[in-house]
Amino acid sequence: MRMRVPLAVGLAMSAAFAAASCGGGYSNPNSPGGPPASGSVGATITIRADGTIDPKEVNISVGQRVQFINQHSGQHQPTSNPHLSHTDCPAANLPIMSAGQSMTTGAFDTAKACGFHDHILPDTEALRGTIRVGNAQGPAGPVYVKR
Repeated sequence: MRMRVPLAVGLAMSAAFAAASCGGGYSNPNSPGGPPASGSVGATITIRADGTIDPKEVNISVGQRVQFINQHSGQHQPTSNPHLSHTDCPAANLPIMSAGQSMTTGAFDTAKACGFHDHILPDTEALRGTIRVGNAQGPAGPVYVKR
C-alpha cells in the first residue's frame, strides 16, 4: 500500500533536509513555519542593488544572529570562510537568497572573527565581510585554504 504525504508535510520535510545539508542554523522570517529564532538579531548586512555589501564588518554579542537582506537583482548565498568547506563559523551559512529576500543566520555561540563570502561568487571582494562576535579582534579566516 502506498502512503500519501500531505503536500505541506512534504515541503516542510524538504526544507528541513535542505537546512541540515547546508549547515543549518538559519531562520528565515519570510518562510512560514520556519525554525524559531533563539537569539536576537544584533546586526543587519545588506547586499545592495549595486552588488556590494553594507556594512563590510559588523559587531555582535555571543548568542546573537545577523540578518542578511538581498536588494540585488541576482541570487546570493552568504557563507562562512573558507570557501567550499564553510567551517569557520557555521552559523553564517545560509541557503541561496533570491532578489528581495532576507534571512537570519543561526546564533553565533563563540567569540570569534568570522569571515564570510558569497558562495555563488567567492572571488568577488565586494561580497566579502567580517562578523565580529563578542568583540573578537584580529583577522577573520581566509576565503580559501591553500592545500
